[in-house]
Amino acid sequence: MNTLQAATYLGVSADVIEDLVRRHVIPFTTVGDRTVFSKAALDHWVYARSMESLQEDLPNLGFQGRRAG
Repeated sequence: MNTLQAATYLGVSADVIEDLVRRHVIPFTTVGDRTVFSKAALDHWVYARSMESLQEDLPNLGFQGRRAG
């Protein structure tokens, strides 16, 4: 998908996608002078970021994890 399609898919503006590309934060590839995105790669990226966020939030929610033993 192109930048506009990726933006629509993720529910953000094309400017946000372009900024993420510029900072190499979002998965993308270039084909010639075009920036293209894989839906599967974007899905994985969103999932991974949500898991990172969840891991950061769990201690604040009172979850301490399992105790060994």
